[in-house]
Amino acid sequence: MIKDLYTQMLKYNFKPSHSLDQNFIIDNNTINKVVELLELKKTDVILEVGPGTGFLTKELLKNNKVIAVEKDKKMFEILKQEFKDEIISGKLQAINQDILKVNLKEHKFTKIATFLPYSISLEFTEKILDSSCLIVEVVQREFAEKLSSIPGFINYNAISVLTQSYYQVELKKNVSKKCFFPVPAVDSSIVVFKPRKKVFDNRYNLFVKGLFRYPNKDVSNALNLFSRDVKVRSISEKAKDLPEAITKKKIRQIEITELEKIYSVIY
Repeated sequence: MIKDLYTQMLKYNFKPSHSLDQNFIIDNNTINKVVELLELKKTDVILEVGPGTGFLTKELLKNNKVIAVEKDKKMFEILKQEFKDEIISGKLQAINQDILKVNLKEHKFTKIATFLPYSISLEFTEKILDSSCLIVEVVQREFAEKLSSIPGFINYNAISVLTQSYYQVELKKNVSKKCFFPVPAVDSSIVVFKPRKKVFDNRYNLFVKGLFRYPNKDVSNALNLFSRDVKVRSISEKAKDLPEAITKKKIRQIEITELEKIYSVIY
């Protein structure tokens, strides 16, 4: 695939943008694994974030409609040239916009696939918490481990809790940095999100992020500090109804079910 990328770079006179965090996938096996994990049906419409050179896009279009969101104007124009017929037929909808600024509610898709720029991994993952669909992300390995981490581990934090509250998170496969061009500094991982039935609740999200500002505090102290942050005194009062088995735990040791219990008592 590196030859295909070089051919495109010569044809369209471009090189990967460091400022846009561009590292293009050049490994067929990884692309095929992403497609496999999407468990595609012919009725699926895939939101692809950051299609870049279109190598994944090409595979997705074989059987499905795709909505491709590309921030880079140059790559967007290449996408339009490479998939001119699919755009005309309506099989591909290409959007030249920053995904973080896109209102996802305005687009009808059933699954999400992305080789995500590392610099927006956290913001994008928070953005799609309420998407309620199967998602396959290829992200920096360290970030993938945060997403799938469990209580007590050093990388267990707010995003671990939030993703696992709304999704069953599975780290499926590690991907060598040599599978990208230019070669990034770190390896990546393929992560699959399968939606749970939990209703999206932004207040819960803010609550979790607020508590995890104090990962090494026990729950009672963290709630006192959180109540000062949000200027709601009743929070620390209501916390008195929580069992000591929970209030004495440190935030970084709290199970998601326990956090949900704390939240239900507080609110």
